[in-house]
Amino acid sequence: MVHDDYKEMIPARALSALDAAEERALNEHLENCSECRTELEQWQATAAALSLAPDPVEPSPEVCQRILSEVRKDLSSTPEVIPFRSKPRNIWSSFGTLGAIAAVVLFAALAIGLAVLWRQNQRLTREREFVELVNTPGAKVTELRGIDPGLSATAKLAFDRTGRAILMASKLPSVPQGKAYQLWFILGKNPPTPGKTFVPDNSGSVVIKTEIPLEAVDVFAITVEPAEGSSAPTSPIFLRSFDVN
Repeated sequence: MVHDDYKEMIPARALSALDAAEERALNEHLENCSECRTELEQWQATAAALSLAPDPVEPSPEVCQRILSEVRKDLSSTPEVIPFRSKPRNIWSSFGTLGAIAAVVLFAALAIGLAVLWRQNQRLTREREFVELVNTPGAKVTELRGIDPGLSATAKLAFDRTGRAILMASKLPSVPQGKAYQLWFILGKNPPTPGKTFVPDNSGSVVIKTEIPLEAVDVFAITVEPAEGSSAPTSPIFLRSFDVN
């Protein structure tokens, strides 16, 4: 086998999908190839991280359709006669185009899974920080509710005396492309002070770290603004606080 054959075996090795003969052949190659050893370590780290993801990740309907189209195209073509080889051939290259597709699908699933895992870990970290902030001496928490009585979206803002703050929101409707939610700080009749912009995830949830003005704030509010943010609100208030404790 040539170097590329061994490289094609690495994803299967990371998933413990090689047979004994293939694994022995790859192990012998790894002893003298630092490039393949590094690539195997990367695949093994990816597989280990993905195994910790709490929810399975499915490819989008568009990706599924593309994969099925490629498979049908390959199956409808004239079968290739594969000559006998004295040495075992790895599971990916033995199936030609189908093997290549399988490798791509595997890599895509791993990449998507890691992205989901990273976002979930980020959110869990922020939620723990929210609890820690709430338990800080002198910290306050205020709830933001929808102006429309039928609106189910809610948010909570925790902040301390230094202006450190964390906003947690849920059930937020998705915003159009090029738009984002923006946080505002309102004191009396003064113009609202702009805060951070943010976009919720697919479930309508978001947790962001921010800062609030050190002077007193009467109302915290959220509006829908351009993605880059606005210096003054350009749309009606979507969520607002009614009691800043």
